[in-house]
Amino acid sequence: MTRARALLAVVGAALLLLLLPATGTAAAVGSVGSAASGEDRMSDVAVDIVLDAEGGATFTERITYVFGPGEHHGIFRSVVTRQAVEGSDVDTYRYYDLSDVTASSPTGAAADVAVQDEGSVQRIRVGDADRTVDGTQQYVVRYHLAHVMNAFSDHVELFYNVFKDDSVPKDRLSISVSGPSGTSVTQARCTLGQGEGTPCATQDAGTTARFAATDVASGEDVTIATSLPRTGFGTITPDLRQGTSGYSPQQAKVLSGLALGGGVLVPLLALGLMGTLVATRGRDERYAGLTPGLTPGSPAATGATGPAPVVRGGAAPVVAVQFTPPAGVQPGMVGVLWDESADTVDVSATVIDLAVRGYLRIEETSRGGAFSRTDWELTRLVPDPAQPPLTRYESTVLEGLFATSNPVRLSDLKYHFASTLGAAKREMYDEVVQRGWFRRSPQSQRAGWQALGFVLIGAGVVSLFALGAATYAIDRSGGFDLGVPSGVVLGVGLILAGVVFRVLGKRMAARTAEGSAVTAQALGFKEYLETAEADQIRFEEAQSVFSRYLPYAIVFGCADRWARTFQQVAEAAAAAGQPLLMPSWYLWSGGGFPDFTRIADGAGDFASSANGTFAATATSGSSGGSGFGGGSFGGGGVGGSSSGSW
Repeated sequence: MTRARALLAVVGAALLLLLLPATGTAAAVGSVGSAASGEDRMSDVAVDIVLDAEGGATFTERITYVFGPGEHHGIFRSVVTRQAVEGSDVDTYRYYDLSDVTASSPTGAAADVAVQDEGSVQRIRVGDADRTVDGTQQYVVRYHLAHVMNAFSDHVELFYNVFKDDSVPKDRLSISVSGPSGTSVTQARCTLGQGEGTPCATQDAGTTARFAATDVASGEDVTIATSLPRTGFGTITPDLRQGTSGYSPQQAKVLSGLALGGGVLVPLLALGLMGTLVATRGRDERYAGLTPGLTPGSPAATGATGPAPVVRGGAAPVVAVQFTPPAGVQPGMVGVLWDESADTVDVSATVIDLAVRGYLRIEETSRGGAFSRTDWELTRLVPDPAQPPLTRYESTVLEGLFATSNPVRLSDLKYHFASTLGAAKREMYDEVVQRGWFRRSPQSQRAGWQALGFVLIGAGVVSLFALGAATYAIDRSGGFDLGVPSGVVLGVGLILAGVVFRVLGKRMAARTAEGSAVTAQALGFKEYLETAEADQIRFEEAQSVFSRYLPYAIVFGCADRWARTFQQVAEAAAAAGQPLLMPSWYLWSGGGFPDFTRIADGAGDFASSANGTFAATATSGSSGGSGFGGGSFGGGGVGGSSSGSW
């Protein structure tokens, strides 16, 4: 009976998801929104943590949230569920499974819950995209994290970052930690900030440890440690990441029919729905009657009378070669606009672009040891006052690079830049929307449909393995003897439907007509970078052109070709008695005289290394560190969370 009910639930859920309105579904499982504004705050936070014998913990967070100006729909909590194991010989991660997520609001605010996996964190979004909220609201958020405790020979510990890299300040904060029945807390410790930090009020008497703090500033970590005797806990290890039916013929026929019908209809419905949406919403808009790359307000289009009509879709336009990048469009923005994704390489190219523009200098160095490896030292500089103001994401990147020191080595940013990377990517998506190139963030436009595809694929896998063999007997009882169990048919159908949503969901990010025009300009410039000949570049402008255009070439993946072209220019200039000076923003450390090819190779290697360094997050070790061993404490525990509004 249990398997049959599970089968009905899988079929019903799949069909219900497909019949939901497109906008509603996307809102339910789509983007979690942006971080809180600087004027949001929590006036009161009470976190109750109950440890279980298996090494997990149940969190109950009572939050009084004061929303700042602007439109808001609710709050979010970003909970770390995956951390790299620092010092491991291989890429090992510690995983904390998040489950049993619920939310409510004593003040009546919308409290719908959506959970989105964002790599190292899972974001719990509480609220309703169709309802706004303001003023002061109360929320109660509950969830369970598995394998967060650390075991030692004579005791166990919860060494945990209750808040880490959280941008929302807190007026009052209280935390309680209790173990399973019959256990008592023997030691407790709490700090605010990084390193040794500032101690917060701690009480460890009895069965519950209690901590309290006031005026917790934005970005200030809150780290706790509690120790309990080994007795009362089971085996605690870190999670390191690998008959007859019993139904009447009539009942069996209904169950088999539902499974077979679902296996056939679900992928067809998915294909029809997504095909229609891609055709009507997922194709780029274009200015009708204008050459690709032109806009109604551009000088070449001044002869047009009235606003240019906008059409959607059509054949990909043939773009003309552009000898300069789109005016006012930075390399990072070109990267987001080109492939509709804010990638780490776009942030790395932004760092190089900031160096070219005089905000920092990149110098090759080497790490010591038996096997020396290239590293890079970044030094912040005072830019030319004539430089235009930085965009928000550029400022975030620049401040994040030098948050701890100036100069700073690239390798020292490992495990410390991931939060800046995430913020910069969100701001890049915001930027392309603010510039009118997309009506919504490309990430949110496709994320909901891809998440739905993931759910359907998961349901299909469950059906294949849990119901495949079980439905064979049900099929025979109902008179369906097809040679393939109906559960398998259902599973394959759900997987195919999920693949349809995942594949076609990627095409749901659509540019506006303005965005398409700028994209055509960017593609024309890409063609120039890929086809430029040395004899087309004048000696007097070569030095500045090489550096200005190199970050774009890195985004487009053609830096090698661009560098070879400029090496030919440099050789021709030297032969003509007009030698070119090497760029001063990149200092090369190799043997011999540097040339443009070597500098481009070095900048490309820097970008490649930065991609991995910027995204890395870490924990203290596979089994977790102790919170009572002295040394650095604040921010050193496992896990962590941050907050905001959306």
